[in-house]
Formats: sequence, C-alpha cells, structure tokens
Amino acid sequence: MAGTLPAAPTLGSMSAFGSGSRNAAGGNPRVLEIPPGPAGLEVLWQPLAEALAGGPALAPVPLPSPATPQPVVDALVAAARANEPVAADTALVVATSGSTGNPRGVELSGAAVQALTAKVNARAGEDPAWVLAIPATSIGGLNVAIRAHAAGQPPIALDSLAGAAPFTAEVFARGVEAAGDTGRPVAVSLVPAQLPRLLASEIGRAALRSCALVLVGGAALAPQAARDCAAADVLVTTTYGMTETGGGCIFAGHPLDGVQVRIGDDNGTDDRVFLRGPMLATRYRDERGELLVDGWLRTNDRGRWAGGQLQILGRLDDVVTVRGVNVDVVAIEDRLRDHPGIQDALVLVVPDPDTDNRLHAAYITSDEDDQADMDEVDLRSWVGDFLGREAAPVTLRCVESFSATATGKIDRRATARDLGFDDDLAQGPGRDLL
Repeated sequence: MAGTLPAAPTLGSMSAFGSGSRNAAGGNPRVLEIPPGPAGLEVLWQPLAEALAGGPALAPVPLPSPATPQPVVDALVAAARANEPVAADTALVVATSGSTGNPRGVELSGAAVQALTAKVNARAGEDPAWVLAIPATSIGGLNVAIRAHAAGQPPIALDSLAGAAPFTAEVFARGVEAAGDTGRPVAVSLVPAQLPRLLASEIGRAALRSCALVLVGGAALAPQAARDCAAADVLVTTTYGMTETGGGCIFAGHPLDGVQVRIGDDNGTDDRVFLRGPMLATRYRDERGELLVDGWLRTNDRGRWAGGQLQILGRLDDVVTVRGVNVDVVAIEDRLRDHPGIQDALVLVVPDPDTDNRLHAAYITSDEDDQADMDEVDLRSWVGDFLGREAAPVTLRCVESFSATATGKIDRRATARDLGFDDDLAQGPGRDLL
C-alpha cells in the first residue's frame, strides 16, 4: 500500500504544512468522495496533504455502499454545505457522527487538527507506522492519516475499511504485520465495537499485543471489554473527544498537553464538561449556535475528576424521568453490561403520556449459547434491584448486533427501527449531538 501512494510533504520538508495558513481567503470546500477499502486512502492521501498545506479545504464523504447507504451520504454532503465559503484558515470540513440526529459540518483549521499530532505519535514511539482500521471520512480515521503524514509514511489501510469486507481478526492481523514490517512501532485507532472480534481469537489478541499504541475512542469502552483486554494482557488507551475537538484530546482520563478541562458552569450548578485548547474547531457550518463561548467548547457531556482522571459520566440528557423518578440511562446500560452473560447493551427511551418515558433495552450476549438461558424477569431484577424498579426496562430483547453508522458508532435510529419503534420517538444517550 505505501509504495502505491504519491509522495506527500511532511512536517520537516514543507514549512507551510501545518501552519494553518491558506493561499486564498476562504473559498468553498472541495467535497471528496472516498470509496471503501484501501482505495479510499489512495483517493484521500494527496488532497489531504494539500489541504493541510494551505490548499483548498477538504470535505471527505463516503461513496454510497451497503455500509453507508445513499440517504446517509446525502446527509453528510448536506452538512458540508459545499456551496458556501469556509473561514480562511479552514483545512477540513468534517461531519459529526449523526448517530441520533442529522450530522453537522464542523470547520477545522490545519493548525487545529495537527496541534496534538506530535504528542500522540510520541506515545507510540517516534514516527510510528499507523494502521487505518476506521473510515477515513470520520475524524478518527482522518487523524490516523494526519499522524501518518507527520510520520512521513502512509498508513496501512485494512481491506475491511469502511465496510469493503468483513472486519475480522485475520484482516486486522495482516494489517498489523504489514505495519510491523516497516521496522517502526505500530499504532492503531479502533472503536469499541471492533475489540470483541479481536479479543475472541488468539490471532486478534496477538496482533493487539504487538501494537505499541492502541487507541480506543468514539464511544465509551464497556466494562466487560476493559476486563477482557486486561485478561488478554492487551493494553489499550481510551480516548475522549469529538469532531469539535479534532478527535480525542483526553487520553486515559488525562488531558494532553495544552488541553484544558473545566467541570461545571461559572455558577457550578452542573457537571457539564468544558474543553479549551489549540485543537478546537473554528465553527459549525450551520446557524444552530456558536461553537465556542469565551474560547471554551461547551459539551453536552457530564464529568467529574476521580483520582486525578477525568471520568465521563454520560450525557446531560441521559437522565430521564420514569414515573416521576430521575433515571440515568447510562447507568442502566452499564449495569446490563456488568451481567456475566452480556457483552453489550443499549437502552432506548420512548416517551409515554402516562409514565413520562418507557425504557426498552436490547443486548448482545457474551456467548451464543447464553441466548436461550437469558430470562427477561431475571434481567429486570438484575437492573431494578441495583438501580431501583423505575430503572428496569419494560422489555429486554436479545439481538445479534446493533446497527452502526459509517464511523462504527451505534446507530440509534436504525436500531430503534430494527426493534420496531418509530425512529422519531426513540431516544437515548447522546441523542442531542453537539
């Protein structure tokens, strides 16, 4: 793969690269269609270098495919607003995930998206070889390409990229081996949904252990997944961030150098997380509110400091009322994931005129043989006895998998449809995207 891509300027060979300056004032972003599979990296590599060096701003979007159907692509293109000019220093226009609402285009300068690059690369070792395992149209995948540019070598793109083929331990292991053949330390970014497939086989576990840096972000890491990693002697680094922060800026609960965190507003009336630093985006592409207030990004996440680490408690809108009682939806999901027979869980909130809200849960078992052994009454007790009877979901259904967005996040709307709910009614953690 590396030999087929054109050479691109690096931080050391091109002084303008990473400066955030542009050759022209603003202009409209260039929408770049990225096909699935390694071919997507070939399409992206040189235009990305040019955008970071001050050329036309880039808005990468996926080509329609089974993994990203036409309506999803249409929403991403609409979020880019290609007919409207960007700010003069904008290098990238990236859409938020859109897992529960319409995606929003976010403008990021070249300086912002590279502000933390050297710090992340240094965690793996100087000039690591990156493995691209998540779509290059997401902020996480773009970060892999940007960090690889800084290291002076294209990443190894997996055959499964963006749904081109099934993501398996064998596919991942081949990519890691190819990256290791460069003689450099290997680094990779994953989403939590990919970990169980890798941890389920020795080839996947061995490939993970051979990586110098395994970043896991885009969603919370389930407690069982964390325990499985520890049992397999696999070291992962959880990351917290979003498109508006140019991706992960908190690693293992610790802000990277230059990143500031504040909990609560000026009056200290809530536990909202505020972020500030050189990695922040410039603005949204729509008119639904300012991105920054006095230099701070006002997230919709709740957090606290625990043992010197930032702990994300969930979204501010995760707390819903059930029969007059406030219930934390994330706490229910965490409780279900703590069940020895459950690998992952999802709670959907459906408004009800009589009870304020009704809670419905779907779960994936740790073992296919466990499906027949799961009793709904027992699972309701597992939740209700621990969190209170109002927290016990009205229904609990076993599924093989959750529907996912192109970036690997759970698609709550699609999952709601799969479970027979009107997707305009089903809600859940993170339903109001920034």
